[in-house]
This record gives sequence, structure tokens and C-alpha cells, in this order.
Amino acid sequence: MKLLERKPSKTLYEIFMITLAGLSIATIWQNTGFNSLIVWGTWSIFFLDFVYRLFKSDNKWEFIKKNPFIVIAAIPLDAIFQFARVARILHLLRLKSITKYYTMPFIRFLKKQHLLTVSGITFFLVFLLIIPLNLLENELHTYSEAWVSAILALTFFGRSGFEPETATGHTIIVIFTILGVIIHGLIISTAFDFLLKSSFVKSLKNKLENHK
Repeated sequence: MKLLERKPSKTLYEIFMITLAGLSIATIWQNTGFNSLIVWGTWSIFFLDFVYRLFKSDNKWEFIKKNPFIVIAAIPLDAIFQFARVARILHLLRLKSITKYYTMPFIRFLKKQHLLTVSGITFFLVFLLIIPLNLLENELHTYSEAWVSAILALTFFGRSGFEPETATGHTIIVIFTILGVIIHGLIISTAFDFLLKSSFVKSLKNKLENHK
């Protein structure tokens, strides 16, 4: 498996960037006092990495064409906007692109696994994490509330419906955020592959090739 054959340093770096981006997304909806530092720190590291990869690529234009969303993510468009809500949305879109970029090796690996296995592991992990979340966070009174918060964090990239008061709570929301990005990427990638293999798309391709 390619994921297991890769250099450990590269995998560790990608995990670090995923965690950093996940932390940024999870705290973007909260006023922690460190939001700007986390978001712009993540962007700075990503921007340097992007410039390095672009510089090292043999065909720079091909690299840009293959990674259009990464190119957009490298441009700090949110710095132009003064409205907090607009800036947050742009922050979110950029950080989501960054997270998806670094999670692609993991998404490709998961696509090769059985869907039920991946779903089962994800469900089990979420089930385990809502236990300490419910016990430690005062805003959550029942496990059903913790479960709803977990689903919200997975679906809406860290927007869990409450502000964690503990470091453990923040960490769990970050994990949910990262899982959410991976699940979104996995669903979109699988759906796209399904469409490409569908008879309609194949017939459309054949018609276009015949016209040529």
C-alpha cells in the first residue's frame, strides 16, 4: 500500500498540517483570542510549502492546473474583507482546501478499504469520543446532546453548537473536524468515481470522441 510505503517524515508532516488546519477550523467559530494567530500561522506554513512544491515541480503550469483550489487557498483573500462573517467564511474555505490537500493520501487509502469497515471504525471512534466530551463539558447534559454536537462538528467543519471549555473538549472537536473533512472528501471522491464509471458518462465520452 502506497500510504504505508511513504517516508515516515512526510506522513508525520502531513498529519501535523492536518491537525493544524483542523485546529484552525475548529476554533474559527469561537473567540479564543488566538484565532488569528492559529489561522495565519497555518496559512504561513502552508504557503511556504506551496511555494516549495511549485518551485520543485518540473512543470509549474501543470502543477497549478492540477491544484487550482490549492492555488486559490494560497492567496489570502480574506485579508481584504473587514466583515468578520465574510472573513470567517473565506478562512473556512481556505482551511478546508488545505486540509483536503493533505488528507488526499489518506482518502485514497480509505477508498481501497471496504466501505462498511471505514464506516464502522468512524462510528466507533465517534461513539468513544462523545463519552469524555459529555463528562467534561458543562454545556452538554446528556449523551444525546454530545452525539448531536459530534454530528454537527463532522458535518459543518467544527461548528458543534457549543463552545468547549476544556482542552480535551477542544481536542475532540478538532478530531471531529478532521474526520469530517476526510469523510466529505471520501464521499465526493467516491461519487465522482461512480459518475465517471456510469454508462451515461461513458456514452457521452464515446460521442465526444466520435465527433472528433
